[in-house]
Amino acid sequence: MYPSMRIYRSDNLCLEGFGRNSESVRGERDEDVRPAAKWDLQGYVMTCRNDCIATGASELPATLNDLISGKAFQKLFDTCTVIILGRNAHEAMPNTKGRTRVILSSEATALEHKEGGWWWNPSQMPLENMLRMVAPSGGKVAINGGRTTLTYFLQNELNTLHVGRAESVAIKDGLKLFAASDRLISLDEVLRGCGMELTERKLIDLKAPISLSTWQHD
Repeated sequence: MYPSMRIYRSDNLCLEGFGRNSESVRGERDEDVRPAAKWDLQGYVMTCRNDCIATGASELPATLNDLISGKAFQKLFDTCTVIILGRNAHEAMPNTKGRTRVILSSEATALEHKEGGWWWNPSQMPLENMLRMVAPSGGKVAINGGRTTLTYFLQNELNTLHVGRAESVAIKDGLKLFAASDRLISLDEVLRGCGMELTERKLIDLKAPISLSTWQHD
């Protein structure tokens, strides 16, 4: 039987998951109950200066791909236990550092471990159960999104979003990070409309340049 479990947001709000009583039938404490695992879900994405993440054909331009693969952005994942990303992002970005990956896929059967990492179908296995299997000791979980992946997690326990912006790159008629931005609304406005607040904005690469904005729920 699984131990009690909680998912912690960055602001220490939590979602109660599957648990069991810590008392036996006779009122004695169950000695094999372990501390609840804690996961900190944080989103990471790279955009360009006009809030696009890909071309209109959903292809990643070489200039943006180079910045995503660069040291400044990849360093952000060094403290993460696991990285969750969509299938397109997984196929576009080689896992050169051998990090633990979870790939979202509607074609997966619940949770499968095969070439490239764990393949997870959220419609067949709850987020909590997946995290128990992939990161049983807890830790920081990076959501490295595209549109579909980040939209899902913004509705499911993602409380912090780090938005990298390639300030010298623009994609004409490109794919915006969120559908709402397609209506000529800036990404900042969309995130504020989702109840998020900008808590920090800084340059992480002076040469490129790349800025990093951190957004959190109020």
